[in-house]
Amino acid sequence: MPSSANRPENGGISFRVPEEAQGWRLDKALGLLLASPSPEQEAARPDLFALADLGLRARRRLCDRSLVLVNGKPGIPGLKLRAGQEIIILPDPEGAALPEDAPSLVYKDGGIAALYKPAGMHTAALAGSLSPSLETLLGDLLPSEEEGYASRLLNRLDAPTSGLVLASCTDDGERRWYRAERIGNTDKLYLALIEGQPLYDFTVARRLDTDTRNKTRVRHTDDPDPVRHTDVTLLAPLTAGDVPCLVESDDPDAPLMLVGCRIRKGARHQIRAHLAAAGHPLAGDSLYGAELSCPSGFLLHHGRVSLPDFQAFRLPAWLPLLPREAQEKATAFLGMEGE
Repeated sequence: MPSSANRPENGGISFRVPEEAQGWRLDKALGLLLASPSPEQEAARPDLFALADLGLRARRRLCDRSLVLVNGKPGIPGLKLRAGQEIIILPDPEGAALPEDAPSLVYKDGGIAALYKPAGMHTAALAGSLSPSLETLLGDLLPSEEEGYASRLLNRLDAPTSGLVLASCTDDGERRWYRAERIGNTDKLYLALIEGQPLYDFTVARRLDTDTRNKTRVRHTDDPDPVRHTDVTLLAPLTAGDVPCLVESDDPDAPLMLVGCRIRKGARHQIRAHLAAAGHPLAGDSLYGAELSCPSGFLLHHGRVSLPDFQAFRLPAWLPLLPREAQEKATAFLGMEGE
């Protein structure tokens, strides 16, 4: 039954799975454990033990928010337990909910600006649609700084992709960006969650055919121009059970990998198509053959962009839902350790 012998350093409440709960689902076992707290446990977390009376849905929400650890890893509601496993229910920190994910101006200099686009928002306005897009909000986010010049977007992200979109508010800024991109003097870093667990960093050099309407085709020959390649850095191996709020899977051991991707010029769906061609599509990217699903579509975030005398950074809104080590690896890849 519940035990308070070892209070975790993270402030959580610790339990051991009793013999009678062998083989039970995690959400069911939580009902048993929360129903019989010790006096010390109930005094420490009265709000937590009140969940025993609120039913299965409330206990599942604890798991969905990654507040329940099983042997140190976030547990999904359907995880089958073994007797003796340690379950820790973490405190619900104030402000644990993700910050409001709204478009914003991240950085501006020399007529160029980096704007943040949240996942789910289109970059360009869609004909006949009343849904907000980064383009329709551009006048408020980035007023023009030059008479007769209308601020404009310089690149696009797919709707499920979050992160930095470049824009210009002067003619000189626009020409500065396109000149740097044309000669391969731009550097774009992305974070991505892919299916499978490759063993080594890799580069995908295959040519891309972007003429097709919905899906970029990967050719069988390599592009000799290195600025057209996608460099992939392995950051942290994960499983679906590590990120239950981000990936939907009946198998908590389904292998995943957090990776960093570097591109320079960039083409339509370049990272998505290149990763799929390497046998590791973005988790949730069904267009390119992914087997798992994600509530947000897929997880791809443009986190850093650089060109001469200009740099901008932005961490993804979903970063706090990753295990701590993966968060640190992602932050280091983007060069934001001290931010």
